[in-house]
Amino acid sequence: MKGDLALDTIVGWIILLVMAVVVIGIIFHYSDTAKNILVTDPEEQPEAESFEYEVISESQMKTLIQSCWAKTGENFNKDFICFIVKGDMSSIAPEYLEGEQEGYTVVMDEFDNTKTMATIEFEDIGNKVIVKT
Repeated sequence: MKGDLALDTIVGWIILLVMAVVVIGIIFHYSDTAKNILVTDPEEQPEAESFEYEVISESQMKTLIQSCWAKTGENFNKDFICFIVKGDMSSIAPEYLEGEQEGYTVVMDEFDNTKTMATIEFEDIGNKVIVKT
């Protein structure tokens, strides 16, 4: 009887050892995949698109703002410059574009419609699309 109990203990330890080896092997095998999931490669980040217009209307600017949100939105977890826009912006009234939208806020930060270049950026904290000149 004592021999049976000792044999059961040895078999139990062998099973535990094999399970530990298998788990450690799986961890080492998939460690690179886990790192790639957790860390985004900066080379994979899309580049800002550039647009040049003779005159930029409020509707064109609003379309670019909505495109920036669609491009980034809740799926993007870092700040990002979506678009660089060049052209005459004198017809744009910031109060028309600024404010709460569905899921995000548009901020016309330091916007000056006398300038001829603006950036449209996504800011992760607060889900903001910011237009700067």
